[in-house]
Amino acid sequence: MPNLTTHSADLRAIADAYKEQRDAGAVDHTAFIVAIITYCRRHPDVARGEAALIVNQLVGDYPREWETRH
Repeated sequence: MPNLTTHSADLRAIADAYKEQRDAGAVDHTAFIVAIITYCRRHPDVARGEAALIVNQLVGDYPREWETRH
């Protein structure tokens, strides 16, 4: 189980990756995939399917106001 510092760093890395993709004009799904890849790079021992579930939870818990609206 990751500690709070790891969890916070993961959330920030995922949020940054997702936001960068959205700012660049990527659709939500593409940005989500990049966030999963970011998580997998930080946690290579985690299966991609599990990473998708974790990222979904982390992104779902994050406030949506940081998304850029076009």
